[in-house]
Amino acid sequence: MSFTHNRVFVTGATGFLGKVLLEELFRLKAELSIHEVVLLIRPSKTLNASERFAEIAKSPCFDNLYQGWTGSVQVLEGDLSLPRCGLEDAIYTSLCETTTHIIHTAACIKFDSSVDEALSANVDSSLHILRLAKDCPDLCQLVITSSAYVSPPQAGPIYESLVALPRPAWSLLEDLRSGALGKLEAIELTGHPNIYSLSKCLAEHIICETKGCLPLSIVRPSIICAALEYPRPGWIDSHAAFAGIALGFANDILKVVNGRHDAKLDIVPVDKVAACLIDEAFPMEEREYEPPQPRIVFSVATTTQSLTLGEACQMLEAFFKKGGFRYIGPMGGYTFDIQHFLHHYLRLQLAAAASRLSGNRVKEAAAIKALRLLKGMNNVFGPYASNTHDFRPHQPKIRFDAKDYLQLVCEGVSQNLLHSKL
Repeated sequence: MSFTHNRVFVTGATGFLGKVLLEELFRLKAELSIHEVVLLIRPSKTLNASERFAEIAKSPCFDNLYQGWTGSVQVLEGDLSLPRCGLEDAIYTSLCETTTHIIHTAACIKFDSSVDEALSANVDSSLHILRLAKDCPDLCQLVITSSAYVSPPQAGPIYESLVALPRPAWSLLEDLRSGALGKLEAIELTGHPNIYSLSKCLAEHIICETKGCLPLSIVRPSIICAALEYPRPGWIDSHAAFAGIALGFANDILKVVNGRHDAKLDIVPVDKVAACLIDEAFPMEEREYEPPQPRIVFSVATTTQSLTLGEACQMLEAFFKKGGFRYIGPMGGYTFDIQHFLHHYLRLQLAAAASRLSGNRVKEAAAIKALRLLKGMNNVFGPYASNTHDFRPHQPKIRFDAKDYLQLVCEGVSQNLLHSKL
């Protein structure tokens, strides 16, 4: 399919995936006939949207792009949690009239967020993007980023289809909003490990129920990590997920890991996810869309290209040479609690006390913060390191050697994150 004079509307450009997606769009700008990329950016406490983009554009992620690439970027200040994305009427109308493609990557990726925060960022924002897409007369494609972990852990294969829920998605959503259903009660009911996965699952259902005849693709990435090739091998600027595990070990802080030795970690390069989003936005051939049938696409490594947690930890030990992990096993048992107490709690509390006695409040605060982060890291990452998720994409596209890639992840963490704060 050929496009001319395309105008791509992108959300989430301030995030790790969003930056790589933006770099990829401009690297392929001529090939995709992109005239302009429009970014929706929410202002921070100290910077407006344009100022935030100016900071983002300084990222090493964009070092290989041609000079002046930012001249083809339009920045809009808005808020996805608000109707019409928080845009003024005239700006909203102009955006809709000129947009040909929408790629929505913005989300709340905090696994322990509040119900309101998760629903606002992951459900409401997607619905507002869907409404905007319906107002675009020349829209060619809408792509929404979800998560491979919308499926609760299960023993069998996981396919590219909507996940069965015990109750209709709208009913669950209404009860969560009203407080009739609490966060813990909800994830116990559906089997999801956290409110993030559940909110993404609800968003998928509701989007598919209300999309009408829109050309829609939902992309489900697994654990996103360092780039395989673009913008450069190993590039990463996110401490999230497995990168946090690697960084914690590299800093000689993380010694005890919540998980199973034999659980496979489905870790996927960020540039492969970005490429998948672009492939869905700019398909090479015409597609027929049946309104009841959503197009759902995995962006995953699959079990054939995934290392076990035990293998991954061995590679971290070999690369960073910080001694070994003291314990890898499930949280909640007596053994884990003892190991966590000895190698995390006691060690860091003693470090905090020594720093306090010497008058070094900065190091004291750092030790206390590290302890809090370790506990949170094991709580959050545990479900993904304790279960093998057998994702079965209809058309597997991602190819790489798992050991070579994890070596690249280690190099990327060392070069890009090791001297930054956890």
